[in-house]
Amino acid sequence: MSVFIFLLLVILFCILFVWTKILLPKKQLRAQHQELNTLDQRQLTEEEIRLCHAYLKQRQPKPIGLLERLLDKVNLPRNACTLHGKSVYKLNHSITHYSLSASVPERNRYYLDAYEVHLPPNGQPFITADNTIELVYTNQLPLIVSLNGHPLLHDLEHTGPQTNLSAVTDTSIRKETRERVAILNVRRQTHEEYILTHANNISEALILCCALLLIFCSLLTPLKVMPWILLASLLIILPCLWIMYRRPPRSHLQEIRTMRGLLKPWDLFGEANPKQQSLSLGILDLHYPEHWYPYIQQDIGKEAVIEVDSQNRVVQHGPLLSLTQEVKKFPLQNWRHNLTLAAGSLLILIMTTSWLPTGVSFNIALARLQGEQRVTVTDVKQLTQHKLHVGDVINIKGTGRCVVPQTYQSNRTYDFLPFDCSAIYWNKQLPNTLPSSPIIEQTQALLATTSQQLAPENDLKGINPQLASAIQKSGMILLNNFSDIVLKTAQLCSAEDDCLRLKSALVNLENAKDWPLLVDQAKSGKLDGLNVLLRPNSAQNLTNLVDAATTTFMSNETRKTIESLSHLPKNGYLFVNGQGRLLVDQEQPDTSLFDLAPAAQWRELQRISGQLLNTPFALSGIITSLQHDNQGTIHVVVHQEPNTHALWRYVVTTLFLACLVILVVVNTVLGIHRLRAHFSRNARIQEDYNSSIANASPLLLSHFKE
Repeated sequence: MSVFIFLLLVILFCILFVWTKILLPKKQLRAQHQELNTLDQRQLTEEEIRLCHAYLKQRQPKPIGLLERLLDKVNLPRNACTLHGKSVYKLNHSITHYSLSASVPERNRYYLDAYEVHLPPNGQPFITADNTIELVYTNQLPLIVSLNGHPLLHDLEHTGPQTNLSAVTDTSIRKETRERVAILNVRRQTHEEYILTHANNISEALILCCALLLIFCSLLTPLKVMPWILLASLLIILPCLWIMYRRPPRSHLQEIRTMRGLLKPWDLFGEANPKQQSLSLGILDLHYPEHWYPYIQQDIGKEAVIEVDSQNRVVQHGPLLSLTQEVKKFPLQNWRHNLTLAAGSLLILIMTTSWLPTGVSFNIALARLQGEQRVTVTDVKQLTQHKLHVGDVINIKGTGRCVVPQTYQSNRTYDFLPFDCSAIYWNKQLPNTLPSSPIIEQTQALLATTSQQLAPENDLKGINPQLASAIQKSGMILLNNFSDIVLKTAQLCSAEDDCLRLKSALVNLENAKDWPLLVDQAKSGKLDGLNVLLRPNSAQNLTNLVDAATTTFMSNETRKTIESLSHLPKNGYLFVNGQGRLLVDQEQPDTSLFDLAPAAQWRELQRISGQLLNTPFALSGIITSLQHDNQGTIHVVVHQEPNTHALWRYVVTTLFLACLVILVVVNTVLGIHRLRAHFSRNARIQEDYNSSIANASPLLLSHFKE
């Protein structure tokens, strides 16, 4: 099972890797191609590949820190811009140009509708109203390699970058609309804005759950494999925790553009529902937070200063509406992360408690941490002088009694009964032999007299020799003590409903009126000297009836005796092997007790009881459980004392169990608390905005009031 879970986990990681690294990017590219109406597709030539690599390498920032320099020396620059495939896509599209500084080409921005692309600095003079574009995809922005038939990278390599583009700037900008949109500033995301873009991210929680599942699998594997799987889990958990709580690096922060322009509505839903109103700035479709719409209605159709990220999401509008300030005042509540981790930890906790001996592991690990007591005794009196505790190491030699399992059921068949030496009862006084049974004695007496009289070699002394000779010649069988059979049957079958067929047969043999009358005649001596002559088939029928009657009594008495043995005497100690092993190795019989004949069952029970009621035993191990029952008997569960490797497994299991419990409790409490705070967050934000607007200066209020 553990190998299957490990393989399933590996397959899950492979599927996740293929989806995130291969299938998902291809799906996104296909969606972008459909929106841009790609006309044609071809493969890059070797020369074009070389030019692309050279250009992208040229654009890489120079290493500043020590780590960046070391990575640069081994040709592993951080966040390097690389080609995302070798396909070139051709399309006809207009290009929108935004310039923050005409003298700095790196601060120009080019868009195909809402998609930003990178245009080499020598490509701006070739922009027209309708452009034939060839581009390739990188892991950052799509790169235009050819514009209106001009191979930009080839020209750039031979002629070098353009040094003065201000003369052609006006002719290269497509006049999309009469409104001018200006980029006032470009900055990186703040930490709060970065958190907003990852507010619903639960990938770290899922990764942590997978790591916890890997630790669980390691506890099921052999000891040689366990440390390596634990190391792999640790190598997953530590980077994941570092990613969760680190401040994002600058390279992971998106660009935030401060833009000024005319805020225009699409007027598709504005009249019906202002909350669904779609706004644009130039050609950029803006995505406003829904709770901002009541505060920006008066700015529609006017010039506004806003800050947008690369997905055209507005992060600040005017001086008051700011997502950064919202996160600072009202932190985001990522309740999904907590509840996901709590659910995953709870599932693994259930699996751990179901498949692993967590109680034994906890007791052994706790005992080793607290320090154990070693007890060595050979007599019950010596043991009573010690106060036992969970975690103590005991070493006992003595003579005890193997115990009948308390789960014994008389309607089931067991391989080896009545005793099971996985538990031993130890006390000062133990019974030496099995108690006698009057019913068994009566049964044996009836069988003895019946078999003796019905035997073919029955002694016929005391009768007429001629009659005896005639009986032998005829093959008949003589019951020369019929009264004894009647009396022993009456003694055994004392109840009215017992042995009905046997009683009826005896009544018919004597031609008596009924069974009570026949018994009275036998007791009064009227049947003394009465001889009953039977044919062979009648004698066999009588034998079968006696066997059937005695079988029932002997089987019931055997089972009752076994059940009585399952009740322990008062006081004493009951030692149980916690691993389910036998405390004493006894040779098991070849035949099960209940597969024997009834008479043989009782004899076998006598033999086994004589052997196991006083059994020498030696017990050594660590106590994992102590219980006192109503009879004053102390139940001591003993586990084999673990070696160093097994002890480490128990310690790891205990620590893992404690971590799971803490994760479930803490994340459940935090998840519920954060979920409640999440539902009230928007209301508190709106109250804060209303309060800020009410207390704002007239200059700030001019942005919200006409």
